[in-house]
Amino acid sequence: MKSIVYKAGITVDFLREGRDTNDEYCEFRCCIKPSSRVPMPHYHQGFEETVYGEKGIVRWTVNGKTTDIGPGEKLVIPLGAIHMFENKSNETVEFLCRTTPGNAFGSDYFEDIAMVLNADGLPDFNKLQDIMKHHGLIPVLGFKRRLIFAIISLIRKIKS
Repeated sequence: MKSIVYKAGITVDFLREGRDTNDEYCEFRCCIKPSSRVPMPHYHQGFEETVYGEKGIVRWTVNGKTTDIGPGEKLVIPLGAIHMFENKSNETVEFLCRTTPGNAFGSDYFEDIAMVLNADGLPDFNKLQDIMKHHGLIPVLGFKRRLIFAIISLIRKIKS
């Protein structure tokens, strides 16, 4: 099993890659500590995602509708649906993700993102967005997030 750990408080454990399932699906478990930074809102260009709650309550927003998913519950995120998730609790939460088809997405995305997020200093949000796009995840940023990212980019330029 391949594990990817982010200093932001997230661990992703890959259970099955597409090559293990004849490209039928890819499956991984996410563990999210309280107050962890989570992925920006995005949609998938080439795959569907189904999420299965395992431990604690994870708040998902899909196409503007917020749903809390707990152990034994599932949520289907259709191709093209804008979504994000958060851990609003005081405990570590866990959920299982299955993406279909299995050849559209894999651990290389999480490894690429980890290189940016685990680097010292402020993350390079332009690089994060480029990595997301490269792997078929399209960021969707509202005005507030674009403004925050612009300020962080300016701070990065001043510091360098």
